[in-house]
Parts: sequence; C-alpha cells; structure tokens
Amino acid sequence: MINYENVKAMWLSQFDMWSIYCKDGQQRPKEEFIPLVETVFDRLVDTGINTAIIQTRPNADSMYPSKYYTMSKYVVGAYGREANYDPLRIIIDEAHKRNISIHAWINPLRCMTEEEIKSVSEDFAIGKWYNDKDINGKMIVQVGRNFYLDPAYEEVRNLIVDGASELLDLYDVDGLHMDDYFYPTTDESFDSFSYGKYVKEGGELSLADFRRESLDKLVSSLYSMTKSKNEKLWFGISPAGVISQVLDKHYANVVKWCSEDGFIDYICPQVYFGIEHPTCPFMKLCDDWQDMVTNKNVRLIIGMTLGKAYAEKDEYAKDASDEWKNNKDVMYRCLDYARNLKLYAGVAYFCYQYFYDSVTGEEKPNTQKEREKLIPLLKSI
Repeated sequence: MINYENVKAMWLSQFDMWSIYCKDGQQRPKEEFIPLVETVFDRLVDTGINTAIIQTRPNADSMYPSKYYTMSKYVVGAYGREANYDPLRIIIDEAHKRNISIHAWINPLRCMTEEEIKSVSEDFAIGKWYNDKDINGKMIVQVGRNFYLDPAYEEVRNLIVDGASELLDLYDVDGLHMDDYFYPTTDESFDSFSYGKYVKEGGELSLADFRRESLDKLVSSLYSMTKSKNEKLWFGISPAGVISQVLDKHYANVVKWCSEDGFIDYICPQVYFGIEHPTCPFMKLCDDWQDMVTNKNVRLIIGMTLGKAYAEKDEYAKDASDEWKNNKDVMYRCLDYARNLKLYAGVAYFCYQYFYDSVTGEEKPNTQKEREKLIPLLKSI
C-alpha cells in the first residue's frame, strides 16, 4: 500500500478525464491514452501531490470492465458499449510508478438519466431494476433528471458493496473513497415505500433517522469489506462542508462516523468556501470539523477547491462574492491555516481541470496567481 501520513491529494473527476478517455465520441486509442495519462501524473508530481482520488463510478456505471456496472459513457462515449482496453489499470500503474497513492472514488447512489438508463442491459442490476415495474420507483427512484438508489434496501447496499469489493479485488488501489452524493432530496416521497414498510413492521425511527441508519449500514459495510481485503487499505468519505447540511439534508451521520470505530479511516469535508464568506468562512468550518472528530483513528483531511479562483467569483457569498477576484492568495492562506490544525492529516484539491488542461497539461491562466503562491507551500509541507 502507498499511503501517506501527510496526504496531499487531488480529485480526478470524470470531467477531468473525459477528454482523455474519449476522442470523437469513442474510447481513445490506447497508444494515445497512455501518454496523456503520463502527463497528468507528471503534473501531479510537479504540483506536490502524493495522492490521486480517481473517479471510478460517477453514475452507477464503471470506468473499468465490471460485472456489476455498465461501462461509463465518460470512457466509451455512450452507454451500452464495451471497452477496447482497461484504462483504470493503466492509470493505477502510471500513478504507482511515481509513488502516487490511488484512492478509487465511487458515487454510491447517483445513477444516469432516464434516456441513458434505457441503454443499460438487464445483465446489470441497474438496467434490470429500471425495467421492473415493481422495483422502479422503489429501489431506484427518479429525482430531477437522474435516478438514485435507495440505500434502505439490502439489495441496493449489497450491489454497492459488491461493486466496491470487485474494485479492490481487481486493482492495486490504496483506498476506497466515497463523496457527498448521499440522499438527493428531503422530499418524503423518495423512500415512501421503504420507510412505509419499516413503519408498518413496527419501526419507530423518524424518517430522518431512518435515512441516517440506512447510510450507517452502507458505510459500515463498505468499511468492513475494505478491511477484510487488507487492514492497510483506507476507506474515506468526503461530505459537503457544512455539517448541519450534511446531517439534515443529506442524512449522513458524520458525527457518528467520526466518533465511533467501524465506519471510516478518514473524513475529507469539502470546505469549498472563502475566508471572508459571511456564513460559512473557511477557518470556522475547519474548526467545526476538527471539533467533531473525536475518534483518534479517524484522520482529518481538508477538501478545498480552486473552482472559485477559476471563476473569480462566489455568487453565494453575498458581500464577499468578489473575494477571489480581489485576492490571489486565498488558497495559500487556507492551506496555511489548515496545516496548523491540531488534527490536520492532509489536504485534497478539487480538481485537476482548475490547475491544468486535461489533454495538453498546460497551466490554466485563470488560477496562475493562486497556484504560484499555493504550490510552493504545498510542496514544502
């Protein structure tokens, strides 16, 4: 296992990698793919990054040939196609050549749009459940454009755990990573069937606690499965940055996960806010998360983004919306604060495309001044 006590990570999302995986609507030829991946990891080394969090399952699909999930459109161009080669194995090999740790990143509950899901074979659970009128609307439920899985069902949790187990069996990854896509809505209709059945059978939990318990079961199962493969493998979660939102809108019981054994090895809150934000200032949120981590076995990794520096605006920050335009050292000051937290175990940046062009590797001019200050500090700690 390659893991670091001082994590310096970067998320490689499906959108970062899409133009590397695909060309002209098809999977890019292998001989073209490899040098592009080499450039990505050379850039990460230059930046001081020692850990890459690579998206492997964005929409109940797969970035590698899987028996549980269909190939992702981000790799092969459209759903219903097979891969000509395995890109994930190449990615992991190139990362490890450079001593970069790889954490396989999954979205557990989010699925495709209705138009896309129609192309998924019934050989996969997602396609089968969508086409089954007794299951569609229960285990798999549409919210907005996308479908989502209901984790209250044991069959759903088993699919997610089996898919993650397959990942850890097939690939020499160093960890498993889950992000902030938990319950997609507070609407009671989302899980009216599973919760109604629970109440009818005598269950007394509120809907909110029922949802938190369902996620507890999923997270503890993923943790146990991960440790059954290798005790040195890490399992971590990256929730949204505001604790009350995570608890009351996403129903992720991060308080429990960060205080009790058997859930996670690290928590990586997405503290995607500026220092001057009027309601969610970066430093206060970091302090809130540190106060919440009471289990000495849970590492605190602070998630940050260059997205607002890239846009030079935070439209939700009201009077502080121009902080990123008026200051070009916000990320430097955030890292400087975070690294001095008592429980600091690392940092993770979202995402590659705000640092570099995915295909050419050229530096993004929008974030140049921020990076000029940030990267020397990142490399020095």
